[in-house]
Amino acid sequence: MRPKACAFQIFIVKPVYIQYTSPWLMGGYTIHNLIYLHGFASSPASTKANKIAQFFKNKGINIYIPDLNCGDFTNVTLSKMLEKVNQEIELIDGKFIMIGSSMGGYLSALYVERNTRLPERLLMLAPGFDLSTLFSKWLGEYGINKWKKEGFLSFFHYSYNREIPLLYKFYEDLMRYNPYPYIKGLRAHIIHGMRDDIVPLNVSKEFQKINPQTTVEIVDDTHELSNSIEIILEQIDGLLK
Repeated sequence: MRPKACAFQIFIVKPVYIQYTSPWLMGGYTIHNLIYLHGFASSPASTKANKIAQFFKNKGINIYIPDLNCGDFTNVTLSKMLEKVNQEIELIDGKFIMIGSSMGGYLSALYVERNTRLPERLLMLAPGFDLSTLFSKWLGEYGINKWKKEGFLSFFHYSYNREIPLLYKFYEDLMRYNPYPYIKGLRAHIIHGMRDDIVPLNVSKEFQKINPQTTVEIVDDTHELSNSIEIILEQIDGLLK
């Protein structure tokens, strides 16, 4: 979702961590681990994360959902998020698939590009590739300059339903990373809404040019993919088998 820049405001953000472990082996799955990466200014308690957890409850799927706010949204960076993802994957025993939503989709591709232990399959939902350029478009030149000059800019955090300042080092760190990661031939699938006005469809198509083994499924939906939950769950179910 497009970040909303707001006035400065300080408060303490409590870290959120969720891990779902299902006790029963059901459904004919050959892979029993799934890691889900949420989007910018979101959390492990997001709508998609909850839908996935409920769908696979009691089906023998271990679901790992790291808190990419890293306990402190104000000081978070993409580098810290990637470190958090690495720590989470160290907890996974056996094969796994990876799912990333929006910024989480970009993070998932960056993880694959930079690591040797890879998921069996990768699913990205309206992935926010070339995220530094997207921030520039969302905020405009004035917003980026204000962020740099003041050292922080407040964004509406959809999980906590309030405004939280984010330091400019987030944007500086973001610009260090490959806008369109190379995922080493890994099989990947993207679901992207044709009416997405937050992350344009063309970024997924650009990613596909670099990673031609990636398939792109275009759905009649917006960035949130609220009307495509069944399609998403069906896709995940198939990737685990």
